[in-house]
Amino acid sequence: MYGIEEKRNEVLSFIEKIPEPLVYKRPTPTSWSILEISEHLYLMEQLISSQIGKAFKEDNPQETSEKPIHKAINRDYKVDAPESVQPKAQFTNVKEASDALAKSREALLFLIHNKDEETLNKYAFPHPAFGDLTVKQWVEFIGWHELRHLDQMKEAYEQVQ
Repeated sequence: MYGIEEKRNEVLSFIEKIPEPLVYKRPTPTSWSILEISEHLYLMEQLISSQIGKAFKEDNPQETSEKPIHKAINRDYKVDAPESVQPKAQFTNVKEASDALAKSREALLFLIHNKDEETLNKYAFPHPAFGDLTVKQWVEFIGWHELRHLDQMKEAYEQVQ
């Protein structure tokens, strides 16, 4: 759906190929390790799912225009992650990260299960860089956001090996 499964599989395939000791290494003292980036993806998906659930519950339709969310992969534009989605060393290994990502994806898909496109386009909430996004765009954004961080993981891997 919306390409998010394919994009998630790219991330997981990459992570699972990294030798375990290297997933913990930070390229610099201020950058995230591959495992920390994985945690960030998990935290983001949890936060987005929570906001989607809230939007459905509040049942307050909001119109908004389509945004160029595919530009999220452009890493030339830096965005500081809010504190709530910054890694806190929750994962001790790749299996924990993969399992958590599977659970967050399951929760997201449960929320949007049996929702038609009209419903997904009816509700919106703000994104810090793009402004208001519909639920449909938020779901699509998750995949683009993961590809952005897949590039970051690849860069981190090159720097720590």
